[in-house]
Amino acid sequence: MLILALDGATAQPSIALWRDGVTLAALRQASAEPGSTMKSDALPLRAEALLAQAGLAFAALDRLAVTIGPGRFTGLRAGLAFMRGLALALGAPLIGVTTLEALRPRRRAAPGEVTLACIGSGRAELFFAIDDGPAFACLPADLEGHLPRDAAVAVVGEETEAVAAALVAQGRTARAVPCAVDAADVAALAATRAPPAASPGPLYIHPPAVTAPRPRLRAAPVA
Repeated sequence: MLILALDGATAQPSIALWRDGVTLAALRQASAEPGSTMKSDALPLRAEALLAQAGLAFAALDRLAVTIGPGRFTGLRAGLAFMRGLALALGAPLIGVTTLEALRPRRRAAPGEVTLACIGSGRAELFFAIDDGPAFACLPADLEGHLPRDAAVAVVGEETEAVAAALVAQGRTARAVPCAVDAADVAALAATRAPPAASPGPLYIHPPAVTAPRPRLRAAPVA
């Protein structure tokens, strides 16, 4: 199965061409600037470059995969919009994968550890998931109430050192496992799933920071 996968929602966006467990080609935007996103107008060229590197055409793709969040709003929206448009043009199924599950946290944990997957949000609060649980947002200082009592924690993903340090300060045994979402892992997860009935939408934990202005109330005319 040939899959083109994209993660645009995290601090280091990536795109990969994947077939049956093998990454044929991949690109990652490694940035020293926090919160940077893969520019939406560059996505078609990056996808075309990956396919050309493997000697393949868009028509050869069996399916597409994309991260749906949680993550950085601008990159999430740009990546999802591009992949939805490409899926429509190709008539190919598009599989949505969350950023937290794409970290594949369980394979980085030691026996007996609880995994805490972590994705930066661009705000003080971060996005978390405990083992295979649902995503939530909170401050690192407020994590203790979410975790099983006395369990050792492997913090996997982005901003892990700060999160692990906050847990240690609260008396918890915790270690940091820094890693970025890999588009090849997004593809591997998408390969195991049935195509959805509808195109995937974004997963927001926070509402958008920018909203449409409210209509102004006009005073009634004086008779």
